[in-house]
Amino acid sequence: MKWKLKLDLWESEAYNNNIRPVITDIAMKMDEMVGSPPVLGYKQLWIINDPYYGMRIYTPLSDECYKLGLTVGHLTYGKIAYQFAHLLSTIYTDPRQPTWFSVVLAHMASFWFLDWLAGKWLDDHPSGEHKDTYLSFSDLRTEKVKTAYQNVDIMLNLASDEWVKEEVTILEHNNDPVPPVLYDQIALELLPFFREEENWKLMPYIGSGTKTPIENPADLRFRPRAKPDFKNLLDSVPVELKPLVQRIKAKLYM
Repeated sequence: MKWKLKLDLWESEAYNNNIRPVITDIAMKMDEMVGSPPVLGYKQLWIINDPYYGMRIYTPLSDECYKLGLTVGHLTYGKIAYQFAHLLSTIYTDPRQPTWFSVVLAHMASFWFLDWLAGKWLDDHPSGEHKDTYLSFSDLRTEKVKTAYQNVDIMLNLASDEWVKEEVTILEHNNDPVPPVLYDQIALELLPFFREEENWKLMPYIGSGTKTPIENPADLRFRPRAKPDFKNLLDSVPVELKPLVQRIKAKLYM
């Protein structure tokens, strides 16, 4: 595996080793699908449990490692998978300048890997102690989908994509924090695009699809208010990914 892991989620090394297969499976599978290094390269993934400040990639960014904080409390496989996939996606899409679009893709990655792990570990769990762990992935997925859609008119959803575009308009013009469920809703609408695994090759280009792309990979400064720019994204991707960008843009914009 190209990623090196340092797990400090708990003081107990046995607990850290118990959760290692979840982290390893996600890291290996995402790297396989993306097919190229993240913009800032492969570094050690140093993962800690942060009960106070929540799921995050710590800044200032470092040359030596990516320091990731998960908020998982006790041993909870589903939460660890959801949060780690989210943060690893952000590393691939460029952690220096998160946009509402890269956050949506991170939520999409979380759902994708809950689905994938639930299926994989049903018959191919790492050890006997992980026998029923697949339920943790599928149960969390079900819970989050119910929460995401509980206030959405399902008939409107089936008949029109306008509600998705209205939510994107909110994200485009809102500089204040928005509820995570808003990102979940849009992420679930984009999830079908990434059932085709070759479409994950889009991830390292997301950082180029901003209004002010960062050209220098050695520049580790953090820009928290970056805005997505689909014209720049379309210009930056190889020809085989241009139809995907156009389909996503048509899904999200009026």
